[in-house]
Amino acid sequence: MRGLVRYVVCVLLAFAAFNAVAQVEVVTKRSMKIHRRPVIAPPQLSIVEGSMRFEDDNGNGYLDANEQSTLTYKLNNASTALGDAQGMVCEVRLEGASSGVTVSEQIRLADLPRGTTMEFAVPIQSSMKTKDGELKVFLKIQEPLGFGPPETSISINTLEFRQPELLVVDHRVKEGEIKRGQAFTYQFLVRNKGAGFAYDVRCELELLDEGVQPLSTQSFKFNQLEPGEVKELWVSVIVPPDYPHQEVQFKVVLDESLGRYADTFIGALPLEAMLDQAMWQVPTTDGAGSSGSVFFGSDVDRNIPASKKSNEQRFALIIGNEKYAAANPGLNPTQDVPFAEADARIMQQYLQKLWGIPEENIIVEINATKVTMERSLAQLSNFAAALEGEAELIFYYSGHGLPSESTKEPYLIPVDVDGDAPELGLSLEQVYVQLGETPTLRTTVFLDACFSGGARNESLIAGMKGLARVPEEVEAGGNAVVFASSSGNQSSGVFENQEHGYFTYFLLKYMQESKGKLSYGDMFDYVRKEVKLQSNRDGRNQEPSVRVAPTIIDEWRAWGLDD
Repeated sequence: MRGLVRYVVCVLLAFAAFNAVAQVEVVTKRSMKIHRRPVIAPPQLSIVEGSMRFEDDNGNGYLDANEQSTLTYKLNNASTALGDAQGMVCEVRLEGASSGVTVSEQIRLADLPRGTTMEFAVPIQSSMKTKDGELKVFLKIQEPLGFGPPETSISINTLEFRQPELLVVDHRVKEGEIKRGQAFTYQFLVRNKGAGFAYDVRCELELLDEGVQPLSTQSFKFNQLEPGEVKELWVSVIVPPDYPHQEVQFKVVLDESLGRYADTFIGALPLEAMLDQAMWQVPTTDGAGSSGSVFFGSDVDRNIPASKKSNEQRFALIIGNEKYAAANPGLNPTQDVPFAEADARIMQQYLQKLWGIPEENIIVEINATKVTMERSLAQLSNFAAALEGEAELIFYYSGHGLPSESTKEPYLIPVDVDGDAPELGLSLEQVYVQLGETPTLRTTVFLDACFSGGARNESLIAGMKGLARVPEEVEAGGNAVVFASSSGNQSSGVFENQEHGYFTYFLLKYMQESKGKLSYGDMFDYVRKEVKLQSNRDGRNQEPSVRVAPTIIDEWRAWGLDD
């Protein structure tokens, strides 16, 4: 009996043990299935060398106060990596001039498959509290397996707030004239004279006089104006036939994003104003952040030195022939002489103010015909005859010159003569003969024209390009000195930035800088050197020349204005 009990007990214990083992195995197998994880392969990350780039809104390369900017970089996961980069974060920290600068300290990044490169960005915002200095931005790319690249950094220069200053610095009538019943083009210059950028710039022209109407847009917008930047704007305007006033008023309203650094301009221009009446005398410097004066025209058009003396024995004839196409149906505007009118008008002011020639002693002809040129030349010669050898004559010409095809004799070309028959113009020999008919104290001739068939823009002679002729030399007589803008078969060019011919610009520049204490010899040396230099910079070849009457060959260089 006892044996049986022992057996039963053993069987039961064995059965219980078997069940326990079976349960453990089942649980264990289930646990292994539940907790089994796939193998995760690491990426191989690096920031592409040289890819970190700072981009600021205004493009000056600095983080200015109150500016949005971006730091971009390229992240590469090498093709040899074992896996993709997932769950990445870019941690950003700042050192140095961080006052007023904000960035996100953590930026989540998109997944980066192996063998690919992607560009990421860190937005950076500055405020009005930003100061001058150097900001250092550190980037650390973190990824879950710890295979991010080493921390890297970039230095950025920061700038504190600098004020912009928007204002109108010049205005003028560019095309047409202010006349009743006519349209004209009103131009004005808007400049940021301040040391800081101006953003969201708005400009509105208002016409204050009843009946004066715009014919084109009056509103202008610009994303930004950098320090010293200038915008040249224009509006077409028409004046009614019954306009009761003697001038037209213009109001230019300026604004910028901060609403504090823009002036409103109110100006007026008289009806039928001449260039000198509508021109401001602009200072040579005009505030912080500027690079000098900015205005329409040329720097020689302003600040013309004045002599305290008036010379009643000096007489001048000034001719500026620019608009040939208007008088010749067969020509086009490209065959005009750019800025010849401006040359003549400013020369008039220099001769009147600096040379002391009374206004009534100066003859000015703009876009002169053959008859007008001959009549005015005769009048200048008559002045000399009236003073019986005590007169001083100045002859200035800016316009087309051409040689005769058969004789190569040089001619000054009136606006009513085209290039097919230069002989219908005024021969240079005729000019010298008439100027020398009566003895003078001295005679000075300035010729801003070439006689090779070339031109400032396009020749009057069809097909003349590249076929310049060498004109015949004409000797000056009497006590004459002739300053010519070019030599041989060269053409006489235009200094586009200064809105004058090269020769006239540097001639006037010498007069302006010498303030009347000039000598003819120094004047020619200066003009010759500067014209050669500037024309070469502009890809041209122009060298002024001088011809002197034999009677004064030894003395002309010492001539001055006070002789």
